[in-house]
Amino acid sequence: MRQDIILKPWQIELTTNSTNDSFEESTFFTGNGRMGIRGYLPFWQEKRTFETGLFVAGIFGEIKPGITDFVNLPTPVWGNIECDGHPITLSSPVSSTLDMKTGVRSQSFFAQSGEITLNIEHQVFCSMSDPSLLVQRLSFSASRTSNIAVYMGIHTACCNCPVPDDQVKENHETIKLAELTQHDFCKDSIDCAFSILGTGLIVREQMFFHTSFSDSEDYISDDSLGKQWHGILQSGQKVIFETATRITTSRDIDPLIGNDQISDTYDGLFSKSSLAWASRWNESDIEIDGVPDDQSAVRYNIFQLITSCSARDSSVSIGARGLTHTRYKGCYFWDTDLFMLSFFLYTHPEAAKNLMEYRVRTLPQAKENAKKMNNAGARYPWMTSFDGSEQCESWDIGASELHITADIPFAMQQYLDATGDEDFHLQAMEVYIETARFWYSRCIIHPDGSADLMFCKGPDEYCGITNNNLFTNCMVKFNLDLAIKAALKLKEIDPNRYSELSLSDEEVLAWHSLRDNLKECRDPQTGRYLPDETFSRLEPVDIKTLKTDDGASYHHVCFDRLQRYQVIKQADTLLLMSRLPKKFTPEERLNAWKDFEPCCLHDSTLSFASHALFAAQNGLQEAAEKYFKKALYLDLHEIMNNTGKEGLHLACLGETWSSIFFGFLGATFDGDTPVFSPALPSGWKALRMNFYWRGEFYRLTVHEGRYSLSKF
Repeated sequence: MRQDIILKPWQIELTTNSTNDSFEESTFFTGNGRMGIRGYLPFWQEKRTFETGLFVAGIFGEIKPGITDFVNLPTPVWGNIECDGHPITLSSPVSSTLDMKTGVRSQSFFAQSGEITLNIEHQVFCSMSDPSLLVQRLSFSASRTSNIAVYMGIHTACCNCPVPDDQVKENHETIKLAELTQHDFCKDSIDCAFSILGTGLIVREQMFFHTSFSDSEDYISDDSLGKQWHGILQSGQKVIFETATRITTSRDIDPLIGNDQISDTYDGLFSKSSLAWASRWNESDIEIDGVPDDQSAVRYNIFQLITSCSARDSSVSIGARGLTHTRYKGCYFWDTDLFMLSFFLYTHPEAAKNLMEYRVRTLPQAKENAKKMNNAGARYPWMTSFDGSEQCESWDIGASELHITADIPFAMQQYLDATGDEDFHLQAMEVYIETARFWYSRCIIHPDGSADLMFCKGPDEYCGITNNNLFTNCMVKFNLDLAIKAALKLKEIDPNRYSELSLSDEEVLAWHSLRDNLKECRDPQTGRYLPDETFSRLEPVDIKTLKTDDGASYHHVCFDRLQRYQVIKQADTLLLMSRLPKKFTPEERLNAWKDFEPCCLHDSTLSFASHALFAAQNGLQEAAEKYFKKALYLDLHEIMNNTGKEGLHLACLGETWSSIFFGFLGATFDGDTPVFSPALPSGWKALRMNFYWRGEFYRLTVHEGRYSLSKF
């Protein structure tokens, strides 16, 4: 656990003696949604080519036939300084600042070069106004006059270290996924093209230099290329180098991506980007009176959600670690649809629509996936990248985590409820129908009409391979209900489309029967809900014997053993009840809390926030606040000891936002006007935020347990 980050209203700060602090590199990530860069120093002291981290949404390379990894691209955040022929070495702690209002990361430190001390400052940001631009400024001064050489350019040796699906295994083998195919030197710029292994994709990096120091010379080596400057640096003289790198790809569709040469200065580009950031913050900020650290942490969560979503690109989604790391090969999971979507729904509906359209675009691949599994309809993959194919290499998980196929229609309906977007509804209908066909072919339907969903795994990944997982079965029923309504509507308004989809009254009636008869597990003595058919038969255990801190127990207890204990990895039944609260009575929900909260290990970073949301929804204020604090600071304090080595946990960030909006603010949308029932966390005296609902933009103010709502 880390507690050395200093939190300010719009900034986080950290001072460290290390040049390779992976925690800092994750937490000081900055980006613009389309691309982002980890918080490493541009002058690293050792070769760490797979840990630098420059990522562009949707750029995956093939590591083996059919399996991809999120490409760690050649990075323009690289350089070197020499004084009188001596390389620099760090001679002071590094002070880092991330400005969340503007997305600028700043780092400053002293370095030694022979007998000379350099005072070095570096700033970098990814432009919000032109998402293809990465902008830097390097400035330094020397303790005495010297001959100086400055090298800046693109480090071309960056590579990947693919992480296995198995969470307890590590890999130390690297693979280079971006190969330099072309480079051109101009007077004040370089132009490089890289081919992405196994894909046919091309990434182009054009780097434009601006400095008044001296004329430059071309520079090229085995691992980098760029420009070099030589000259005399006077004692106390401050030298400034500015670069702007335009990073474009052969798959770009974002209309804001520019293609012109960059002649603007750092200050000019910063001004334009800041205006774009101001607009996003106007839509998404949450202002809190009281508990200053909470204010900073809430803004940090919002900032990192924004910086990992390519808001205008429907061909990509958001990986489990956003753009902050290659963990899980950068793949897209249910995390986006069930945990992150709500934030974008209510702060940036255009982004939410594009996330849903990604699932519509990949419906053909989902249908092919179902066919490979000898099923009808469409079965969305557990892990997927740019092309919608299954990327999970663990056969049992990839085959059994079925619930994602119901989670996606659920998410689409949340989008439709929040926006009233009838045009998208026509697209979603086919998803509803084809996924319903999958469920009908996947379930076992008995002669008496009863039905079972066998060989499945719910959100609780310690349940093993089980039967009739409650979360999954209830989400399947929700999915089937959507499909029934879609089929009936198509029959009424578009008979031709009804016919094209080969729908029939018999098929719709069959969905009715499955919806009404799919099993929901209950304890036969108490009538209380059970997570699945096997949970009550597992071996009881005191969870305190399995872990003593917030780190995951699977690091020292094998999966086989965990799947035979009566423990839960993360919110499962409670997660279901937070998503479908009206399906369950208040008594049923509180009984579920009593039954399952004590045996949850919280071995997933998703779990704290989900428990906070459930508790807040159900009047369990003390528990809600306890879990909320862990979720809110999960990455900033590295509570589960994996932020550095795995990147930021985007699903936790999204669910934490939901725990505020739907939990502590009690947001409901049953009628035409949103309704709130606020119970703010301790120390929060007042709260203000804006949000979208059905095309209207609202201002919410909460003070002393009362709220007011107005339209812009």
